[in-house]
Amino acid sequence: MAMRMTDELGKPDTAFETSLRPEAFAEFTGQDKVKERLEIAVSAARQREEPIDHLLFSGPPGLGKTTLAHIIAKAMGANLRCTSGPTIEKAADLAGLLTNLEEGDVLFIDEIHRMQKTVEEYLYPAMEDYQLDIIIDQGPNARSVRLNLPRFTLIGATTRSGLLTAPLLTRFPIRERLNYYAADHMTRIVTR
Repeated sequence: MAMRMTDELGKPDTAFETSLRPEAFAEFTGQDKVKERLEIAVSAARQREEPIDHLLFSGPPGLGKTTLAHIIAKAMGANLRCTSGPTIEKAADLAGLLTNLEEGDVLFIDEIHRMQKTVEEYLYPAMEDYQLDIIIDQGPNARSVRLNLPRFTLIGATTRSGLLTAPLLTRFPIRERLNYYAADHMTRIVTR
């Protein structure tokens, strides 16, 4: 049975859990090669004064995909907006997320493989050209309107990369697979 810290009312103590989350690459234990490549990508983006390229993290649950998204956003000095694939049920949900982003923000979509394919297609121009095409009205009155979006970084996380479509995969210039931790890394994580 998994134990979870709770407050005096029995609710999960998210402040405690958040306080345990590493805030910088140097504090993140394990995944050394992944960390090294990410640090280089962050450094290059900061030198170019641009958002870091879109990233996809894959691997089993509990290996640090969400934590790395937090670390990257902090290293870039960016706001982090978090959601999950299943909660983005229709194109309007995605449009709401994208149009509320600010320049340089990081949008983290956990379980991105569970996003509806019809919604996923709206991500393509947003990721490539920072534009969003939306349909206004219906039937013969319907028309397409193109919205310009601020430059942002999309970080997707998946435990099932085989379920991602090829068009979505190709839009992630940086793809990293996280692997299980070695025993010494697990010891350091637990004692932290």
